[in-house]
Amino acid sequence: MSAIKQFILISYCAFCLAACNANTTVPAGPTSSATDSPAKPAESAPEIDTFTFDEIDIRGCGMSLWSPGRDPRSDGVYLFNGIEPPNGASEGTMRMKVDSRIVKFQRTVGEGEEYYGQFNHQVFKSLDGDLTVTVDTEVTATAEPEEVRSVEGTLTLVGSNGQETSVKVTGDAGC
Repeated sequence: MSAIKQFILISYCAFCLAACNANTTVPAGPTSSATDSPAKPAESAPEIDTFTFDEIDIRGCGMSLWSPGRDPRSDGVYLFNGIEPPNGASEGTMRMKVDSRIVKFQRTVGEGEEYYGQFNHQVFKSLDGDLTVTVDTEVTATAEPEEVRSVEGTLTLVGSNGQETSVKVTGDAGC
């Protein structure tokens, strides 16, 4: 093969190779198409915080729930459900601290054994309708005279996005 034919063949192959690579080069920056959508941040489950009675507007007879093994006087409580609302039924009787803010709730379901205005199974809805709390408890001890009952159970908080948080609780109900 002559030198000229060899040169033409090599040049042709190099030209084709360069043309192929030009069509498959990946751009250096990000690309976008009409079907791309920005990623949505994952919504997290609501956080159940503790609070002290100095932070809420109700006190008295009712039920307080806290983390087992903790001291509610120093570590706070998860929930307080009073017997009477402070300013009428529209205020609700239950308080919790959710995502660092005190939230007012009203009971929508009360089933099972009743004790001091509480039930074994209770469901509460926040006054704004965004949160639902289910409290399932059982009486574990009764004081003499029968003024206070100790309870244990589970508290489940469901946020507006359907995410839920559950915690084991211990507490008391009475006057």
